[in-house]
Parts: sequence; C-alpha cells; structure tokens
Amino acid sequence: MQSLEQLRLELEDVQEDLKGIPLNTPDIRVGDFGCGQGYTTLSLMLVLHAAECFGIDKFSGQMLSPSLQEVQRRFDEIKSTVLSSLDDSSIDSLSKEILILLNNNRWPLFRQNDILKGSDLPNDLDLVYCKRLLGPIYDGEDGNPIRGDAAVKLAIDNIAGSIRNGGLFCLVERSAKDFSLYLEQAHLAYLRICHIRYGDIGLQGRLTSSSGICHYVVYFYKKT
Repeated sequence: MQSLEQLRLELEDVQEDLKGIPLNTPDIRVGDFGCGQGYTTLSLMLVLHAAECFGIDKFSGQMLSPSLQEVQRRFDEIKSTVLSSLDDSSIDSLSKEILILLNNNRWPLFRQNDILKGSDLPNDLDLVYCKRLLGPIYDGEDGNPIRGDAAVKLAIDNIAGSIRNGGLFCLVERSAKDFSLYLEQAHLAYLRICHIRYGDIGLQGRLTSSSGICHYVVYFYKKT
C-alpha cells in the first residue's frame, strides 16, 4: 500500500478518535507517543492544525518497529510526492492539506525516546495522543525491562509530565484492559470515555472481515 493511501486510512481513524475533543487552542503543540510508522503524527497535525507535532517512539528497527531513518525517509518521500503534484489540476484534497502545512513550514518532528525512561521528552504539550501504547507496555513487549502495573504507571507519569497544566491526554487502547484507574492514580481529571469500533489497517488496506474489526476505548483526561 502506498504511503499516501496508508496516511488516508490513519487520518480516518484519528478523526474518529478525536471526534468532539474539547480543544480550541490555536497553534497547539501535540505529542504522538508510540507513533510507530508516523502516519498518526501527520494525521494529528492535519486534524488539529497543530503548530508542532512530535512523533515519539523507540524506533528500534527490529520486528515491527521501524528505525528513525526509515520513518524520516518515508516522510521525505511523502513530501516529494505532494510537491511534485503542484501542477496537477486533479490534485486530491489530502495532498492540498499537506501542501498547506508545507507552505506554513509545518511538518512532523520525530524523536527517538523510550517512554519508560522519560528522558528528553517534549514538554508543555497541549495534547498527548497515544494509540495501542500501554497494552504492549503492560504485557512487557518490545524488550521492556519492566511490565505490568509498575510499567504502566511509570509510562503514564512520564507522559503526564510532558503535558502542560490544562492540557489533554487522549489514550486509545483495545478494550481487553481498563486503563482508567491508572489515569486517575496519576491525578489526571476525567473528561470522558468513548467506545468505538473500526477495522484495523493491514498491508492491503482496511480490514473488513469480522476478525479485523476491533473494539477500542478512547480515554480523554485533563492535567490539572
């Protein structure tokens, strides 16, 4: 699947996740923690018209985790593809939105960081978005030295430390585990919890079979 098609699908998911989000701050700063391939990072910029959006991941280059160089190369290709379509009268709406970002000198910033270490994370963010991050941390995936309750609490504390007072934390996780208690223990204020279902994104596009439809829980909390 081509990068722009993958981005289009990830953008649909982010729009669904953030539907009705109570955030009206102009030129906001956003963090996408556990950004993986980085498509959600650019999607957040497009949905929220963010001034800055940081994509944070370990970028180990092993198993399903890309290297930082791979992600940066892919996004250079997206930029080149969009810029090369400037003279195309049939340019699509997504490419037009990306061109607006580029014309305003806005583009995702990717950093290689370990959420559990918590060092050199961006700060004073208006919104942090995390998707399918805490579940793997709880299960001890990706070679994390700790797992379970201790790992989740540490991750949330480090993430919360990156959010400004009054900023928002949006967590999107599969419904198998409830993370609300961990968020409350971090002294984050409850705003709302939503339940949504959509097909995950595979190598060939959106999965539509019953096995590909997943139930997600979207947690909205506020740092006070």
